[in-house]
Amino acid sequence: MALTENEKKSIIPWLWFSMICILLFLILVIAIRQPAVQAADRALVQSLNPIRIPILVTFFSEFTDFASSRLLLWIIALFMIYLFVYKRFFSSILLPCVFLFERELNSVLKNWVMRDRPPFQHLVHETGFSFPSGHAMNASTVYGLLILLILPLIKTKWIRIAWAVIGLTMILLIGFSRPFLRVHYFTDILAGYCVGGFLVGISAIVLIFVYNRKVETKRADKRR
Repeated sequence: MALTENEKKSIIPWLWFSMICILLFLILVIAIRQPAVQAADRALVQSLNPIRIPILVTFFSEFTDFASSRLLLWIIALFMIYLFVYKRFFSSILLPCVFLFERELNSVLKNWVMRDRPPFQHLVHETGFSFPSGHAMNASTVYGLLILLILPLIKTKWIRIAWAVIGLTMILLIGFSRPFLRVHYFTDILAGYCVGGFLVGISAIVLIFVYNRKVETKRADKRR
């Protein structure tokens, strides 16, 4: 079935967004092999030493868990119920499916790139490879999707703005927490954001297509 003009206008920006995310990710894969980038990455992690005071270390050690798979599964379950109540059945299925796919994709990408974590004392326990950051991917995927899925259900303008700001703040602070805790480089975070952004972009395209088709089907049924 051919795309309508409205679908094309809605899908094209998301398609460009997704393509840019993938392009930036591939650039980062090449860039992190360059000695100058590696040196800059290490320097950026060390530059945070002056603000690694006990209260901030404690805060970010706890806050970073908002992108742990264990906690995100509870958050996803909660919003699946919320979406189900509002009869957004497809969205309630899409959210966990994209997250589970993202988790597998992160493992594949880490084993492909095989970048070691920063050679500094880690402030939280982490194992495995570093690139892309799993927490950054988790945060950008899940909180990005929650902005995308919940925003249309909020009618009050200031609450819509607040919801988007909260989601973006979660993504940014979680991303920052990883180099702060010395378990990732900043390029790991950017790469995680790129992959998460790609998944959100593709999800948006799927949602536009599915819900527009449902609207067209309902209109066709009324004409009969």
